[in-house]
Amino acid sequence: MLRPYELKTLIPIDKTLHNQTPLFDALKLYEEQDVISFDVPGHKRGLDNDTDLHYYSRSTLRHDVNSMPQLDNYDNPKGVIKEAQALMADFYLADQAHFLVNGTTEGIQAMIFSVCKPGDKLILPRNVHKSVLNAMALADVTPIYVLPEFDTEFGIAHNLSVRAVEQTIAAHPDARAVFIMNPTYFGAVSDLKAIVELAHAHDMPVLVDEAHGAHFRCSPELPISSMEAGADLAATSLHKTGGSFTQSSVLLVKGHRVDQHKVKSVINMLTSTSASYLLMSSLDIARKHLALHGRERIQALMPHVHQFKEAVTAIPGFHMLDGHEFNRLYDQDLDETKLTIYIDSTINLSGFEIYKLLRSDYHIQMELAEPNVVMGIVTAADNAYVLERLRDALMDISRKHHDATREVHAPVLKQLSIPEQAMGLREVLYGEKHPVSIEEALGEICAESLMIYPPGIPILMAGERISQEVIDYWQFINNQPIIKIGTENSNQVYIMNRKEDH
Repeated sequence: MLRPYELKTLIPIDKTLHNQTPLFDALKLYEEQDVISFDVPGHKRGLDNDTDLHYYSRSTLRHDVNSMPQLDNYDNPKGVIKEAQALMADFYLADQAHFLVNGTTEGIQAMIFSVCKPGDKLILPRNVHKSVLNAMALADVTPIYVLPEFDTEFGIAHNLSVRAVEQTIAAHPDARAVFIMNPTYFGAVSDLKAIVELAHAHDMPVLVDEAHGAHFRCSPELPISSMEAGADLAATSLHKTGGSFTQSSVLLVKGHRVDQHKVKSVINMLTSTSASYLLMSSLDIARKHLALHGRERIQALMPHVHQFKEAVTAIPGFHMLDGHEFNRLYDQDLDETKLTIYIDSTINLSGFEIYKLLRSDYHIQMELAEPNVVMGIVTAADNAYVLERLRDALMDISRKHHDATREVHAPVLKQLSIPEQAMGLREVLYGEKHPVSIEEALGEICAESLMIYPPGIPILMAGERISQEVIDYWQFINNQPIIKIGTENSNQVYIMNRKEDH
């Protein structure tokens, strides 16, 4: 396991090769030509001056174009899209890269549909993104959940231990594949290389949700990337931490354990036939920028990140996840570009209130808020100034709202045992369901996935049987002042109809 204070060996990036953007260059060339458009899109490259679309600039509209031979074809790329995707694959050390215009959600669907058949088992963390569960429901795949490591101080779930994955594979040797997050939303990174080796030893491909890890390839100071670790498939959100436009992502493919032709066929099935050239060209641009400047930008930023974390931890009422301590406790790496700030009970504000206060009074937009946590993200686009602004705002909030006489309480959240999976996700999706009070739900099959906030701590997943342990914990959570269950009515749960209900 790589420690956060040990640098990984960064495989060199050919900057000469990556100093090009074939798709973006072709788009610019087309924009410069005096072409009369009788194709879509209907705004005709910004010809109508009466529309508010001009707020987005004439240049943007002139680059929002349709597929044509000069600009290649997304479904069957043979020109500039193919060249741009090959450069993306080279950068991420993959065999193939496929541009995605429906976000990493599309990539997750493509990975599961490409590898799993109906009825297959998929080993996965219990704190996965909801898009994974939705894809499994559509594909009729059976979840085999693994409990992540749980942080009792911060009250959040982290990533999987190698031992937990090993035990699950031993219990389910017939599982089709292993699904891993790299990293979690809060930046926790498993020993991915060890998990890949373990899965491959049992002939199981490894699928990676790398929505928050697009920047890992850039710097030896960051955790290992999915392709560096030997994973077979990874859905990587360049728009989150790599600098491309929102909703643009990439699916990376490596090795012989997946059918690469099938992967492309599935992507074509899932993707719009009008793939946005603005999104695809932004991926081309982001890859070039990361390849040429990512390492130096991140290395320049990291000392300021460490200083920020030390400064915030010294502010009364606030604490931060620290990579060294994190690794000691969980034997996991931590993406230090995630700024997870814990608010203890000596601050008389919740994470939600601080999130709103930072936005309204200090003009600072954070990534998320939970009862005891606010979290932000820094990227290669950031600098010391923005970190200083956030530090100063937190200092001011502490001065105004810290009460040293208040008792410090640890989070009251815990991680339950995994209930019985009594019904498949697809059957739940299409089955009839109705609401009942939680007291009446003992022994019934839950028809929805119920999460408590902070995220990553599920009470129930769809298709699981409701136990007395779940009911007791539900009622306990409902009595907490700032913790809530993700349902419309916290006293009710949707359950599956029994056959006699019809």
